[in-house]
Amino acid sequence: MTRGALAFMANDRYRHWAITFLESVRAADPSLPLYCIPHGGSFAEILALRRVFRFEILDEGLDRLDAFGRRLFPFHPRRRANLRKYAALTLPVDEVAYFDTDLVMLADPARLFGHIRPGETDLVYLATSPRWVYAARKLAHARTLFPEMRLISAGAFVTSRRTLTIDEIIKTIENDWRLYRTLRRRRVYDQPVLNFVLHRLGKRCRPIAELDGSLAGLVSFRNPNLRVVDGAAVDAGSTGDIVAIHWAGARKHRNEPAELRQLREAVKASGEERVRRGMPIRADAG
Repeated sequence: MTRGALAFMANDRYRHWAITFLESVRAADPSLPLYCIPHGGSFAEILALRRVFRFEILDEGLDRLDAFGRRLFPFHPRRRANLRKYAALTLPVDEVAYFDTDLVMLADPARLFGHIRPGETDLVYLATSPRWVYAARKLAHARTLFPEMRLISAGAFVTSRRTLTIDEIIKTIENDWRLYRTLRRRRVYDQPVLNFVLHRLGKRCRPIAELDGSLAGLVSFRNPNLRVVDGAAVDAGSTGDIVAIHWAGARKHRNEPAELRQLREAVKASGEERVRRGMPIRADAG
């Protein structure tokens, strides 16, 4: 069994983000197995990137997740497709890292593997998201129910199908439907689902910085401690290496610092040039 792999989700609507993301991943690790989960909608332009960036298509489990999404979010077809990211849990690898594509990878993702121990470390998270999981007025109740809960970002995490499965996600939500609906923050989709399942099942979730002090985790582009020094991004509030910069949210470029825009656009330009020239990443390029 392969030790680790990385999964991401994309469609043609996010082609420019996919190119930026893939270029940054392959610059950090040319040989890591990559899997693209179709987000839904047009996918031809993403498929055209497959040879250049060397990734496979992952569609196992999508039928179950789509049916679950229709039951969970019947009036939000585009948003419920976000649940497809949990198809990553079907990969036959020791550990899988999932990343949203609206980010730039800065550290070798291989550094994230090796920490999963069922019952001890079931999931490794790279960032918290305390405002975007449960309704503010329900947080106290949630803490009473789940005193050790961590409110994590579903934009990047590492886990294994030995510690978390699609069936567990679906059954936990459907068995505790009323409680999930009571606690969740409205108009947020995949993130409350993941957090509720982890909390309800008592999964042990630990931050990457706790497991590897040389890593700082995922950093928002809005983080006031984020700086670009000599062309490299650093977090002034941490001594560890930034794993990735995340442009989360609908308004991804609002108030974007000029130095971060230049960094992002340089990675995108490099990826676009690679696509234009049709030059595949070599597995031994590193």
